[in-house]
Amino acid sequence: MNLIRNHLTEYLIYLLSLAFFAGKTYQIVTALVIVSFFVDVIRFKRWYVFKDTLFIIFSLWCTYLFISALWAVNPSFSMTGALQLFAWCSLYLAIRFTFVTKKQIETFIKLQACVVLFVAFNSLLQFFVGYNLFGIPLEGSRVSDLFNERRTIGHLLPVWIGLFGAMLAFTGHTKRTYLLYTLALLGLLITLPLTGTRGPLVILAIFLPLIAWMSPYRKWAFMALGGLLIAVVCIIAVTPTLQQRLATLSNPFEDQRHTRIPIWLTALEEFKDNPILGVGFHNYRYRVFDYYEDSFESVEINRETGNYAYHAHSPWLDILSEQGLVGICFALAMLATIALSAYRSGANVLIGSMGVWYAFSLLNSTFTISSGRWSYFMILSISFFVIILNYKKAIDEKP
Repeated sequence: MNLIRNHLTEYLIYLLSLAFFAGKTYQIVTALVIVSFFVDVIRFKRWYVFKDTLFIIFSLWCTYLFISALWAVNPSFSMTGALQLFAWCSLYLAIRFTFVTKKQIETFIKLQACVVLFVAFNSLLQFFVGYNLFGIPLEGSRVSDLFNERRTIGHLLPVWIGLFGAMLAFTGHTKRTYLLYTLALLGLLITLPLTGTRGPLVILAIFLPLIAWMSPYRKWAFMALGGLLIAVVCIIAVTPTLQQRLATLSNPFEDQRHTRIPIWLTALEEFKDNPILGVGFHNYRYRVFDYYEDSFESVEINRETGNYAYHAHSPWLDILSEQGLVGICFALAMLATIALSAYRSGANVLIGSMGVWYAFSLLNSTFTISSGRWSYFMILSISFFVIILNYKKAIDEKP
């Protein structure tokens, strides 16, 4: 009983790993993880955890977002959104100080590999058979999530890229372990084009050669990357729907002319009118009609029908429009702290930060801090980074 109580937070995070792709159950498990962690902090008087640099930045940032209710049209959304984001940051703190030993971290990452492989297996089964294990049918030749027809996995899976890429760069694993991480990474990369998502593919096209180049097994890494490219090309070649979907990348701005671009232009108008503080956290949607112009020609924003965009569909325009330059300063401080830690820790940890750069990329048109679900995985990408940072510290410690 004492063993379970002393390791309850760790076990709950393992359970959380199984809930990432299971609808909104991850929110319930996250709440349990946070409660368990803070109970342990109080019980063992581990006050030092609150001195973590990133958590201090997160706390100040969330405080500012909460205060933005003072000038927001819908203040309750600003306050609840800030509290929710602080909960995700608290999960970061729990992961940061729970997985500190080499054995703990390896167990955690092996579990992540198994989860990603299960998702990849279901995607391949759905693509070739027509249904996945949970009876979700293939629609439009594009694979979906495990339990519904949505395709969020195409945006979520790249968050794990740095985790597996970094572990493959570390030496000293058994052959079986290297095989597990390799299969997980390949499964992740094969699943992405099957979902038909385009943005993540563009970003990964930049990151994957960097990961291969920084790998200590550079020759094998590039050979695997070449084999993967051939496999993906073959799959796309026999799937007209995916061909049509990816063909839009040849002229991305024209393809987004009536969808994303009007949303971005509206966000810029909100920022231009409120450059310092923004319109208030979680309030982009409530100010859309104040700044949207008919000349933007959006098919998603319409005053007559009341249709509007929920967020700015860009991590940086989302921050600019809702938080202004003050919010940008917090975001840059956070990323500068991560970049400095990665630079000081070497190539392996730099690879481990790739998930963060994906989540906060200028090319990412899905993730935003103001969205509860997307912000969760943005913060999770930072948690994965610190796990690799902890692993580097653990193997560098003298026995």
